[in-house]
Amino acid sequence: MSDLTQRRRRVFSTAAWATLAFNVLVILGGTIVRATGSGDGCGDTWPKCGDQFVPPNATVETLIEFSHRASSFLAGLGVLAVVILALWFFPKGDITRKAAVVSGVLLIVEALLGAALVLYGWVDADISTGRMFVVPLHLTNTLLLLGTLTLTAWWGSGFPAPARPLRRATVGWLGAGALVIIVLGATGALNALADTIFPSESITGGLAEKFGPTAPLLSKLRIVHPTLAILGGLFVGWIAAQQTRFASARTKRLSAAVSMVVLSQFFIGIANIYLLTPLAMQVLHLMVADVLWIVYVVFAASRVGDGVEEKRKKVVAV
Repeated sequence: MSDLTQRRRRVFSTAAWATLAFNVLVILGGTIVRATGSGDGCGDTWPKCGDQFVPPNATVETLIEFSHRASSFLAGLGVLAVVILALWFFPKGDITRKAAVVSGVLLIVEALLGAALVLYGWVDADISTGRMFVVPLHLTNTLLLLGTLTLTAWWGSGFPAPARPLRRATVGWLGAGALVIIVLGATGALNALADTIFPSESITGGLAEKFGPTAPLLSKLRIVHPTLAILGGLFVGWIAAQQTRFASARTKRLSAAVSMVVLSQFFIGIANIYLLTPLAMQVLHLMVADVLWIVYVVFAASRVGDGVEEKRKKVVAV
């Protein structure tokens, strides 16, 4: 590899990982917007905040919402920069280039979903069917965006692309684990929304109001996420362990990391419920969920690339 290629690889790797990290921060900022009821801080206007792009004499809620919009715009510029660099540095057909382009498309979808929440008034205390549909869809797209950004950074850093041919069983199990994490994220988004709109004063108090026949559907759904989180977390941990039988040392380390993050998330989730979902715990809970997704995506990418790495070792040995 030439010095120029190495420099380009370093530049791209740094830009891609930094963009991924900044997007995680933006997502956490969205949690603060929701938890503080600041979703309508700019009214029902988008992309302007009120009548202007920079609101004068802003309230606290407006500042929170405006800050989130501004950081989202910067995150979008970061993704755009990564896409441009990928198109410039990598040849046509390269998997890094493809992943970057998909990230750009998902970013556009992300912006449209965010705009829909604002323009249709699906913010603050709204519990309409539209919001209950778009919120988990928004979270699903967010995870897909983080996933493609992770793959862009991973492959762009020089790690092996998927081996050919791929084993169907391996892809199937890894895909199942990814699907479970996405479902947990979607149900968790509804759970967080319910906790914000229908806050609890105690763990066991007001059970009839939360889950009784007259309780709102959004409140009743709060039992779904904790149940799925236990079963799904165990399933993801099992997949991570099961896929290490013929894996490289790097993949085995990543498998252990997946299991550790899953275990950590169990305790954080319990603490979140016990403490009645304070803002700090909500942010921590979502941050670890994002970390779990990113680590799992890296683990899966490493696992499907192990065959390529073994071929490289044999070539070097010869």
